[in-house]
Amino acid sequence: MIIEEHEAAYKEHLKHIHRDIEEGIEENQRDIGFNISQGSVELFSIFLHKLNLTGSSGEKFDHRIFKTKKLAEKRLPPDFPQKKEILNLMMKIELERNVLCYGKRKPPERIKEVITYFNNLREIINKELQNARKK
Repeated sequence: MIIEEHEAAYKEHLKHIHRDIEEGIEENQRDIGFNISQGSVELFSIFLHKLNLTGSSGEKFDHRIFKTKKLAEKRLPPDFPQKKEILNLMMKIELERNVLCYGKRKPPERIKEVITYFNNLREIINKELQNARKK
């Protein structure tokens, strides 16, 4: 997948996340779980593309590889900036995805926690991309 496709998908997920938060997180927990998970994968893909760490075909990641560290490490580049922090957040998001998407209604605090994971991930990746542009 080319970077422009990841960027378009990321913007779409981000738009949905913002709309779902505005309309109420409790009523939209399933959409939030889905869009945060997919948005995280798209953002991560953009990150790897911009650091030239994807294969020539443009790697496309399935959200399920972030269920365990072992699965993720098998498919990801051996090293990239903030690897430990990024993988930790991606795994937390993935573990909450099914709970929010398919489980019964969760307390708003739990939904807010997933939103916080996503925002922390965005902050780390955006900071690393800014640093990479300065070099």
